[in-house]
Amino acid sequence: MALDRIIFYQQPTLRQPDLIAAFLGWPDAASVSTGTVSYFIDKLPAVRFAEIKSDDYYNFTLLRPSVLIESGIMRPVKTSINNFYYWLNTNGERDLILFTGVEPHLKWESYAETLVELAGYYQVHRFYFIGGLYDRIPHTRETRISGIANNPALLEVLFSNGIEPISYHGPSSIHGPLLSICELRRIPAFSLWGHVPFYIRAESNPLVCFEVIKKVAHILKINIDLEDIKKSAESLFNILNKLIDENEQMRNFLKTLEAQYDREGSSMNTEVEGADQIIKDIEDFLRKQREDG
Repeated sequence: MALDRIIFYQQPTLRQPDLIAAFLGWPDAASVSTGTVSYFIDKLPAVRFAEIKSDDYYNFTLLRPSVLIESGIMRPVKTSINNFYYWLNTNGERDLILFTGVEPHLKWESYAETLVELAGYYQVHRFYFIGGLYDRIPHTRETRISGIANNPALLEVLFSNGIEPISYHGPSSIHGPLLSICELRRIPAFSLWGHVPFYIRAESNPLVCFEVIKKVAHILKINIDLEDIKKSAESLFNILNKLIDENEQMRNFLKTLEAQYDREGSSMNTEVEGADQIIKDIEDFLRKQREDG
């Protein structure tokens, strides 16, 4: 039984909750996935109640556990990789489960079944898997959020919320197996992706996170304080614009990218001259900003 692979710290009583999930790794460009769900956990706030046992799913030579050694003495450290949180929604009809995990190295189907088994136990209403990917989109245009549903009947949810249904054929993230298993279990599920400007290779991108958080909160009719993430987004936007205003090469790069995007939209695939150097220059600049506090 898949629930045997879950450690419960509490067993809350929840009212047909929705479940929002984030995965560190391939589907987490600029921390859009983990940043979005972590913001919900912090701001609601949510309470940790369970975790998935991790031994079967990871190569720990690649994902090494932490240790704590003080004056030659090993201290106990519990590395928790896949955690469930809950939030009781006193102003709505559904509660919320939030999950943060690391995309597994091994046994994807077993991992997905474990997560979906917990969803069945709590009669989850809908899954929302959050992802982030790099795309040829200027930061000066509206943030693009795309989505996938595991049932054609759910496409109206995407359309009505301004989320672009996408077509894709290629390598999958853990979202793929999860959507498939949810379909087999007749649980409605979505994979929602925030598109990050490819030339901003920061550790996190609050510009995109802000829009994804706002969109998910709107869909779920949840009131959440957005002030902190909004300020971070405005700060990054202003820093980027100041840098670009002072650099002719970057100004020309952005104008070219904007013109191509306005003309071709999401189908744009033309290389922008000088992109590699722009990526490096912006990356170096943002690193310097972090070092300077």
